[in-house]
Amino acid sequence: MYNKLIFKQMKTKLSTLLLFAIIVTSCGGGGTQPKASENAKKTAKEITAMEKKLPFERGSYVEVTSTMGIELKKIIYFDNWGEWTATEEKTEMTMMGYTHISHNLEIAKGKKHWKIDMVEKTGTYYELKYEAAGGMAAALSAAMGTKTADGTEIKDLGEEEHLSYICKKTLVKYIQMDMEITTLTYGNLTMKMDGKMGSMDVSSQVISIDLSAPPASIFEVPEGIEIEEQNF
Repeated sequence: MYNKLIFKQMKTKLSTLLLFAIIVTSCGGGGTQPKASENAKKTAKEITAMEKKLPFERGSYVEVTSTMGIELKKIIYFDNWGEWTATEEKTEMTMMGYTHISHNLEIAKGKKHWKIDMVEKTGTYYELKYEAAGGMAAALSAAMGTKTADGTEIKDLGEEEHLSYICKKTLVKYIQMDMEITTLTYGNLTMKMDGKMGSMDVSSQVISIDLSAPPASIFEVPEGIEIEEQNF
């Protein structure tokens, strides 16, 4: 139980860091267009949709995160420019003789959200009262305007290619969290992040993108799952 708690705490810390990185870097705007040689592979809609929640209409991408030597992989399916997402994460980890197996699915369809434990066959459902066009990061950035959190330094490092996309490269320093990270963003999608939070090395990167239509069933709650509704 103790090792399981540590595992969850590490995942929470990294998730918080990733959300903060997305918020502050999106203040500087989205990524640039793909290189001219790649334009034939990208539709006009994809290239001009940088203000959307995601810069692609539909598809999936695989993201790998690493912290304290622990690597986690998840696949994110999306449709309607990111208005619908289904994030699937499977892990099997052994620490101090304890093996932790998890299989989680999180579905978001506009204001409707489901968090599902595929191992326990249980889940929760909640509905947001408000949903901002452009995603949470874009909404917070708009609310902040040109301001950033106290003690935050953001430096534009130009552009860098990742998976054939020309991304905006940004250095972010946040004194209160003893954090310094470098991010690559394409539209509202964080393609890559590397840095430190205190003495802890953290990293995240999208390792593949598939722009074929995901199966419609991935956005539905699987059969046999007991869902509990939550009110906020």
